[in-house]
Amino acid sequence: MKKIVITIFIGFTLLGCTDKKAQEKALFDDVIKVHDKVMDADEQLMKNKMLLDSMVKHNSTGDIKDSVYRHLGKLNLADSVMSDWMHKFNPDQTGKSHDETMAYFGTQKKLIMSIDSQLNAAIEESNKYLTKMKMK
Repeated sequence: MKKIVITIFIGFTLLGCTDKKAQEKALFDDVIKVHDKVMDADEQLMKNKMLLDSMVKHNSTGDIKDSVYRHLGKLNLADSVMSDWMHKFNPDQTGKSHDETMAYFGTQKKLIMSIDSQLNAAIEESNKYLTKMKMK
């Protein structure tokens, strides 16, 4: 009887560890999915930055330059925030407890989702501006 109880306890313990690792991997995968979405938008961000830079070089009107610089500033900020996040993100959580790992990846998911929103807003605004100025 004692052997059966020990075997069942070891089985549940191993199953619990596997479940925790699966939870950690699922949350990590969520972070990476959002990251990949942001990286896909990066191409549009760079295209818009080039078009806006070109507008500055070929237009001497102060009002237009102000608008262009405002849009460039938002695009540059979104790009900078993304780059900063990527440099600080640490996918290796070896040696951390399950709770620490889940908290870290949870925080990172919130951060990258915020960056995604910021990036999309900057791109959308600049797209509208470029369309209005007939640069697209």
